[in-house]
Amino acid sequence: MKTTISNVEIKSLATWLPSNKIDLMSFCDRFPEKNVRDVIKASGAETVYRTSEGQKASDVCFNAAEFLLDKENIDRSTIDGLVFVSSTRDWIIPDTAVSLQHRLGLSTDTVCQDINYGCAGYVYGILQASAWINCGLCKNVLVLASEVLSPYLNPENVGSIETGEAGTATIISKGISHFSFEISSNGAKSGVIQLPYDGYLQQDGMTVFTYGIVNAKKSILEIMELEGWNENDVELYALHQSNQMIIKNVRMGLKSTPEKFPTNMKEFGNTGCASIPLLLSDLYGTHNKKQPSNAILCAFGVGLTCASVSVDFSKTKIYEPVNRCL
Repeated sequence: MKTTISNVEIKSLATWLPSNKIDLMSFCDRFPEKNVRDVIKASGAETVYRTSEGQKASDVCFNAAEFLLDKENIDRSTIDGLVFVSSTRDWIIPDTAVSLQHRLGLSTDTVCQDINYGCAGYVYGILQASAWINCGLCKNVLVLASEVLSPYLNPENVGSIETGEAGTATIISKGISHFSFEISSNGAKSGVIQLPYDGYLQQDGMTVFTYGIVNAKKSILEIMELEGWNENDVELYALHQSNQMIIKNVRMGLKSTPEKFPTNMKEFGNTGCASIPLLLSDLYGTHNKKQPSNAILCAFGVGLTCASVSVDFSKTKIYEPVNRCL
């Protein structure tokens, strides 16, 4: 699926980190050191942030949203849409977005919806928000994205140690810019990444690895065709931070440069649907770097799905990660 939605823009973005920063080498008291080092080498992660016991994805998103709304001095009555993107929502029913509407003091007229997606969820959240704005239903939509997977990680699986957690908040509004989307799904491989009821997260790592490399490149090229861009036109490729080798292979497939494909897995690991907004906060939150006008966000994973969107960040207010441990 490909489409372009006009008169929308990302106004501002914030990320809130939980207080527990963990050195992956500390897992050597549970797993053989060689196995831990192999995960670090393959993923690129050296530390991760994790929530405290009982803390949920809704809690870290609430903290990110409170920070963003206060910093931007936003009249909460002007927020008329709320999208909560997470595969670890509070309950099966009702939608967690509805409870967040109340917790954040938003109007009861606010349109609320959960999107149960993993890695590609942030792009789906942008799509849902921009569709609401495009059809006239909303003017300002708050997109919250987070995964809190630590309760669902198999304590006997060393491959899960690079899973990190963060809460993100993005305000998408009616504006003068546009988003171009490309989204694909392969349900034949839906069992490759699964979180069953009363079980642990499980995945076939090599299948996901191959899927990411092939489909991310294809999706990005579709966006470039929609926008009429060539490689020189794109200032930033912000990919889901799942694995440094996937990102390297996608970059090489597009014949691009490392500078356009930043990574921050070294400090944060794989934070699922929060990884792209966290990357943007990390890159541009201090305002020491020029924010790109021509950026492509691309994420891939659970589903299996792949989703990309073009974004102009030149006027977006981006805050550095809150609660960061130096």
